[in-house]
Amino acid sequence: MYNKQKQFSEELFMSVLLKELFSPVRALFFPDRCALCHKVIEKDTKVCKNCRKTAPVIRGKTCHLCAMPEKECTCKKHSRYYKALTAPFIYKDVLKTGIHYWKFENYTVSTSFFAEMIAASVKEKFSDVTFDYITFIPQTAGEMTERGYNQTELLADALGRKLNIPVATLLVKIYETKRRHNMPLLFKSGNVTGVFECVQPEKIKDKNILLIDDIKTSGNTLNECAKMLRLYDAQNVYCAVIATTNPRRK
Repeated sequence: MYNKQKQFSEELFMSVLLKELFSPVRALFFPDRCALCHKVIEKDTKVCKNCRKTAPVIRGKTCHLCAMPEKECTCKKHSRYYKALTAPFIYKDVLKTGIHYWKFENYTVSTSFFAEMIAASVKEKFSDVTFDYITFIPQTAGEMTERGYNQTELLADALGRKLNIPVATLLVKIYETKRRHNMPLLFKSGNVTGVFECVQPEKIKDKNILLIDDIKTSGNTLNECAKMLRLYDAQNVYCAVIATTNPRRK
């Protein structure tokens, strides 16, 4: 099953990559848009002037488990299988718009901007860590067919190039799950329990892994994947996302 998912994933990734290679032709008919508010912007820019001023960037000291600014943290420092989490943004305002277009409207050109921001956050927060691999939250074959690509895999690949860290598929998702966006917080943990499995265990043992997702809400998906990596003797698992939020304040 892993080999089939891997082949399917690679084929979809190449199709998205080809779209990016032909972006100059695309630009003649479809103008560049802001990665956040999605308004038309000047050529060779990624974010409009207004979003550069108003984007909810995280600054200062943050909680090492939820990545929220310390004064806004409500996670109560519950134990996690991952060692720490970082994020460049809070999930609100224009970040919701930008991630929606990137995640659900096939606007994959935003991947580079999001990876660039995560890279800056990782360099700042995890400057003392040497990562062996970057990996990502996987999707089932059915989910890949529905969306056409795994946005976190694209993000991980772009981040790997920016940080010069190899990207490896270390996890597979073996069961379909219900969409968690509007699910009550009480049920989110059970929704992901036991749905992930590790592959390529020889790449996991005694390694420092950087695990990538798009948004952290409850943190249960990240925690479940980190648990599986730790069960296969990863030394430490660190996490990075585009944006984080407090589940109680969404």
